[in-house]
Amino acid sequence: MTTKQMPRLSTEPRQRIGTRYARRLREGGRLPAVIYGHGQDNLALTVDAEQFMEILHTHAHLVEIDVAGKAEPCLIKDVQWDHLGSQVLHIDLTRVDLTEEVEVDVALALVGEPKALQQAGAVLDHPLTALTILCRADSIPEKITVDIENLELGKSITVADITLPAGVKAVTDQEQLVAQISVVEETVEEPVAAEGAAAEPEVIGKAAATEEEGEAPAEEKK
Repeated sequence: MTTKQMPRLSTEPRQRIGTRYARRLREGGRLPAVIYGHGQDNLALTVDAEQFMEILHTHAHLVEIDVAGKAEPCLIKDVQWDHLGSQVLHIDLTRVDLTEEVEVDVALALVGEPKALQQAGAVLDHPLTALTILCRADSIPEKITVDIENLELGKSITVADITLPAGVKAVTDQEQLVAQISVVEETVEEPVAAEGAAAEPEVIGKAAATEEEGEAPAEEKK
């Protein structure tokens, strides 16, 4: 990958910091961001919200940041979302050398239609949706595909079973479950007694006998 192939993100200096100022930025269609790393001073910037979201939807990890007419490659290190996960609040970008190794999270994409899923009650469990990898900054894959075409009932795929691109190493635990197919058995509910069914007969005279002996019924004890 070369810098010409990276999506380019223009920036503007951020004059102030703070929650209220950041809210006004977002209302005006811009997002607060910070660039750091490589022993240089941190830069507080703003970026166009629409432009950044377009880049994010392409699953890009590396972007070319335009700062005052000077372009430099940066890694999208962290994106802070609101509690609903619908709006970006803040972006962290870190400077990178294209030849250095970086650690990033890459989305997993399952491909194929296992025949085992045709069995009644069969369900696919896919607990891991992203893989943490280590590779050169210029070799970050947009996604990692996992072929589940031949996945059988009762079998599973772990991180160790994934075929990774050349030069890419998995940081996630090798034994972490990626996908498996299991059968969910239907639960049979116990029948509920109809209203008006005969209740357990009350022992007549028990409470009266207790009272006659000078002891109050249990529900009246303090």
